Amino acid sequence: MKHDSSKSRSPKVQGEGDYASAKKYNEESSAFAHSGKVEQAAKKAAPRNAQEKSEMQHAESEGHSHAKNQEEKGENGSDLSSGNKPEKRAPGKKSSDQSAPGR
Repeated sequence: MKHDSSKSRSPKVQGEGDYASAKKYNEESSAFAHSGKVEQAAKKAAPRNAQEKSEMQHAESEGHSHAKNQEEKGENGSDLSSGNKPEKRAPGKKSSDQSAPGR
């Protein structure tokens, strides 16, 4: 018996495929950006004193260090800092398939 996957999909998919939540987020963030309240929110989020400013800078630096580490390692964890880039090939293709004559 053939399973029809189109019937099993729901527009209410949860997780990274939660389309309703993504649409709601995009609409609300766009509305906020155009509301004129961005400057006010930025001032409210600003550090209130030198200690809070230092803590925020430390947290930002920590976050950047993680992001930089991910860039150097690449998505699959291979080390790209030496300039070696992973080989690009079509999904499901083996290296020997690409170099075979007549393909």
